[in-house]
Amino acid sequence: MAGRVSDILRMTEEGVDLIFNKAVKTPQKKYYPNIVWEKKNDNRIGTYDTIGDLGAAEVKAEGSAFQFDNFEQGYQTKISVATVGKGVEASMEELEDDLYGVVNSRFGPGLYRVLLARKEKICADLYNDAFTDTGADGVALIAATHPLINSPLVNDNLATGALTTENFVAAKMKFNSIYDQSGIFFDTSPTHLLIHPNKIYTALAILESNLMAFELSNTKNVTNDVMPVRVLTNNYLDYTAATGVSPWFLLDRSIQDAGAILQIKKGLTLETWWEKNNKVFRGTLLERYGAGIVSPGYGLVGSTGA
Repeated sequence: MAGRVSDILRMTEEGVDLIFNKAVKTPQKKYYPNIVWEKKNDNRIGTYDTIGDLGAAEVKAEGSAFQFDNFEQGYQTKISVATVGKGVEASMEELEDDLYGVVNSRFGPGLYRVLLARKEKICADLYNDAFTDTGADGVALIAATHPLINSPLVNDNLATGALTTENFVAAKMKFNSIYDQSGIFFDTSPTHLLIHPNKIYTALAILESNLMAFELSNTKNVTNDVMPVRVLTNNYLDYTAATGVSPWFLLDRSIQDAGAILQIKKGLTLETWWEKNNKVFRGTLLERYGAGIVSPGYGLVGSTGA
């Protein structure tokens, strides 16, 4: 019997390594890489300064000295790392009865999938909750009144209403009124439209129709000729089936120091062991990361869709 237990343990460990590694290497549909910037950080807490903190440049008169500014600390976003994981186990009897089936179902694709789904949800919720979560500047991450440190102006990244041609164009225009912390125009423009997949037909009608969408006219549709955007869909965005309400967002994916950040401290780690007392094989799959939106008021315009 001792030899039998030893064989089961050896085959279980070998099977877990093989099946789990295969699951990780098998191509999976991932949404989050398109909506976050991944940053490697060995610290438990990452600190991110708001972009646009430097004052305006000045014209230097001939023979005069430069005026040297002291760097003024602006709004800082702190992202804390958390441990995300899942523990599974299988008894000796289960392994003896169906070694491959048990290992595959508990230590293989299913285990990897639940951690991936959790990460997808965490990243998408940065957008879902951005209308209520408070940013480093003291207002909601998506708001009409982002204060600037050295200017009475404000940045407005709050769009309104459902995804329509008019609301889409109005949201685009908000990028033309974004300022740095001194109130100087900040050059930014949308590159992507982020929506729930149930809104894809509406988005394509707005962007790709030859004539203006949803109206009886012969007006040429130039909606996507100015500041053209590509469409990103994400199943983890909120969607209310009864009303069809879903938030939508315009992103400037050319700015890596603004918007959603996925801060990674440690990648996937699988640990397994054998509990000899109760003859149970256990494993944990863990990774350590944090997520947040940095430089509030920049790189992102959004509407609740209502």
